[in-house]
Amino acid sequence: MKIPWEQLPLSGVMNAFKLGMDATLESDTPVRVAVYVDATAPRATVEAVRDAFIPQTTSALVRVERLVAEPVVPKADTDVVLVLTSGSPYLEDAVQKLVIGGAPVCVIADSSVEVPFIEADTPLLGLIAASDPAHLKDALSRWILDRTEKDAAFAANFPFMREAAANRIVTTTALANLATGVLVFMPGSNFPVMTFAEVGMALKLASTYGYRLRPERGYEIAGVVLSGLVLRTLSRAACAQVPRLSFAVKGLIGGFGTYGMGMALAALYAHGLEYDRLNERVRTAAGVAREAISRGNDLVNQVRAGASQPQASQEVI
Repeated sequence: MKIPWEQLPLSGVMNAFKLGMDATLESDTPVRVAVYVDATAPRATVEAVRDAFIPQTTSALVRVERLVAEPVVPKADTDVVLVLTSGSPYLEDAVQKLVIGGAPVCVIADSSVEVPFIEADTPLLGLIAASDPAHLKDALSRWILDRTEKDAAFAANFPFMREAAANRIVTTTALANLATGVLVFMPGSNFPVMTFAEVGMALKLASTYGYRLRPERGYEIAGVVLSGLVLRTLSRAACAQVPRLSFAVKGLIGGFGTYGMGMALAALYAHGLEYDRLNERVRTAAGVAREAISRGNDLVNQVRAGASQPQASQEVI
């Protein structure tokens, strides 16, 4: 099966691969969260936010302050501001002062009735009304991801955001590959484009779940490439049956295949990957191979040495 790599625009390949490589560095991007706790804030809400925002790396910092009539202005490097409250006389004025700081502000309360001055979400101000911790974390993760470009860094530091971040990565890549399958008409060229996009997706998912760029990522990349070959074979077989709709078939298989691949990788990363046994087997196999090669070289050298020695002349009787 010949894959026409030479027909692929180099810039497209490099950009797709660079997307994944850059993702391995995004988890180290500094993130700063400012949390303001009102005296009226429900204890369950405070505990849910406290448990959710425990940094997993040294690149994240959570600053906690009391919410008062004249709150401390968030520092300039703050990425997002959270206000925990159940309503108070000075809440609206305090929130307005925080919004002036420039970072997006999210007010968290049990009910929207407690925060009547927020009627709709804006890029800089929003409201999450939730008393259930699970619903609160889900809504908060989506709210933050909508307002930051540091999705991988936030997800790597705060595990409750990983599922939402992974869904966005997988969906975006799947839609891109669906479009590639439909719009790229050059025979064979859509395979490397899709594969590099999937490799980028795998690397970004790995960094989202806190996995570093290590040799073990090679196993996952090999799995992605192999899966891409299977999808390409399936696509070619299906297109042969409906040649007039081949563009749609390629798009659907590319899109849904990428989505399934991404969700499987996300599930594996969420479950946790351990390669100790596999690495040990690879090292053992490599050692056996080296020993076999060494013995083969010794045997070849012995044969050559024997062939180079002059044969003894036969005595004439």
